[in-house]
Amino acid sequence: MKQYNSNQMPDPRHRVQVVEDDPAPAARRKSSVWLTILIVVFAAVFLVSAGVLIWEMVINPFIADQNAEEIQEVFVEAGGVAGNPTEDGETQSEANTRRVEAVQKLQEINPDISGWLRIENTNINQPVLLPPADDPEYYLYRNYKREDTKYGSIFLDVSSPVGAENQLLHGHSMQDGRMFWSLISFGDPEVVKASPVIQYDTYKEAGDWKIVSVFKTNTLASQGEVFNYLQGDFNTPEEKMQFYYEVMKRSMVDTGVDLNENDSTIMLSTCSYEYDEFRTVVVARKVREGEDANVDTSQIQASENPLFPDVWYASGSAPDYWPEKFEDALAAGMIDWYTGSLYQ
Repeated sequence: MKQYNSNQMPDPRHRVQVVEDDPAPAARRKSSVWLTILIVVFAAVFLVSAGVLIWEMVINPFIADQNAEEIQEVFVEAGGVAGNPTEDGETQSEANTRRVEAVQKLQEINPDISGWLRIENTNINQPVLLPPADDPEYYLYRNYKREDTKYGSIFLDVSSPVGAENQLLHGHSMQDGRMFWSLISFGDPEVVKASPVIQYDTYKEAGDWKIVSVFKTNTLASQGEVFNYLQGDFNTPEEKMQFYYEVMKRSMVDTGVDLNENDSTIMLSTCSYEYDEFRTVVVARKVREGEDANVDTSQIQASENPLFPDVWYASGSAPDYWPEKFEDALAAGMIDWYTGSLYQ
C-alpha cells in the first residue's frame, strides 16, 4: 500500500467528482409539453363540437322558424288564410280569388313561390317552391330566400308542374318536428281524423283537398317491386284510374272519400324511417265544385288489407290479395271508393 506523508496527501478541494446525467427532468419537461398540447387540442375539439351543436340545435332552428314566421305574416296579411266564406260575407268564388292573389303576392318575394300548403293541427303552413327546370332539387336544401339550410323547402316534383292532374310535393321529415315530419304519423286513422282536409293554393287556383290515401313505399328494388308514384299527367282515363288504384290499395287508412277519373290529386311525399330510403305519401283529392269541403270523420278507419312493399312482411313477399288490374278489382266488388262512369 502506498504511503503518503503530509506533504503528499491529495487535497480534497482538488478532487474531481464524476456525476452521471439524470434524464428525469428532461423527460418530465417533454411530458409536460405533450400534456399541454393534448389539453389545447381537446379544448379546441370541445369548443368546435359545442359550436356545431349550438348551431344545429339552437341557431339553425331559430333561423328557420324566423323565416317561416316572416313569410306566414305576409301570406296572412295578403288574405291567404282559408275561412268560411259565409262568415266573412264572401262568396266561394271571391274567397278563392283572394287566396290566389295572396300566393301571387308572395311571388314578389321570390317568383319561384308557386303555392301555399297548410294542414290544420300540424306545423305544416308554408310556401311551395317551383325549382328551375334544369335543377329539380334546387330547393332540397334551400329556403324560399334561396339561402342554404338543412330544412330545405316544400317543392314540386319536376314530373308534376302546377295544374297537373297529380301534383307531387316533396319535403324533408326533420326529426325535430319541422317540415313534413308530422306526415309520418298519418297512417294512424286518429291523426287523419284531426286533419282530414288540406289547404293547397297556387298562383293559378285555390283549393281544399280531402285525404284519400296514406301509404308507405320503397324506393330500392332490393326491398321489392318499386311503385312509381312520380306521375303528373296521364294519357288516358284508364291509365289514370289504374294509377289511382295502385295508390288506394296501398292506403293504410280508409277515409270514406270517393275518387274518380275526373278528379285532381296532390301527393305529399317525405322520407320515412321504417326501412332504408322508405317514403310516406299522403294523397288528397281536390274538393269538387259545389261539394261540401267537410269530411265525415266518423267513417275514417284503418284499412283491412293495405299493400306494403315486400320487405314489410316476415315472409319477404306481399300476400297475393289484390288483383293486378283496377277493372278486375272493381268487378270483384273489392272497391267502394270509385264513383266514376268509366266502367259502367
